[in-house]
Amino acid sequence: MPNRPVPSVRQQATDDPVERVLRARHSTRRHRATAHALARHLEPESWLDVGTGHGRLPAAAKDVLPYTAYDGTDPGDAVEEAREAGHIEEAHQGLLPDLAPRLADRYDAVSMVHHLERVPDPDAELAAARTVLRPGGHLLIEAADPESRSARLLGPWWPPHARSPRACLLPLGRLRRALDDLGFTLVDVERRTPHLPLDLTGAAVLVVGRRLPRAAGPRRACGWAAAPLIVLAYALDQLLAPLLVRTGFGNTYRVIARRESDG
Repeated sequence: MPNRPVPSVRQQATDDPVERVLRARHSTRRHRATAHALARHLEPESWLDVGTGHGRLPAAAKDVLPYTAYDGTDPGDAVEEAREAGHIEEAHQGLLPDLAPRLADRYDAVSMVHHLERVPDPDAELAAARTVLRPGGHLLIEAADPESRSARLLGPWWPPHARSPRACLLPLGRLRRALDDLGFTLVDVERRTPHLPLDLTGAAVLVVGRRLPRAAGPRRACGWAAAPLIVLAYALDQLLAPLLVRTGFGNTYRVIARRESDG
């Protein structure tokens, strides 16, 4: 699913199915679940959310870990808006590998939630995360799983395949090796609960965007024709999610790793 906004059937509709696709991955419930996953291992004094955007994850995590200080990084202007909104305390605009030297050994926790698939060099991001973590600090990663059955079944219509360069989609085994090389110890791996039930919906949006405008007439008419397809795909995603995550179709994994000391 592309990061740029997808034209809706009705621009003023507040519950348009395409808009629901774009909002679902940023739901407060999902971000609280991420914070709970980290809280099972530590209560950090300081947490850096990498690629924070408008700071939705820190804003939700405060309900779980209210005594943690949250900062954020992002290459865009949204990180300053997140600071102004009170979601984070310090805003660092830019990519983490460029920011890491001045943030070295500063954080107990670093999160990268659907961040690695959007950057040009995931390995550099992981190395930078180690730099900014204190010894004993924890790195939390949630990332699209290119080895999921959903990825193989949908192929080029799987939303992360359409959104991200293949080299940025890290199989879990490759991520494990990269973390081990950097001196991390894995403390938790989860391939079910982080699942985003949006694969069919995203595929439907891609089909609408790539196929129907060329085959149909005006864009608005095309949008109206596509709405039932998107609504059906969304309903199937939600209905089938409990089954899919138990049968290898979970599309996201979560890894929590501890940075060991240099000595």
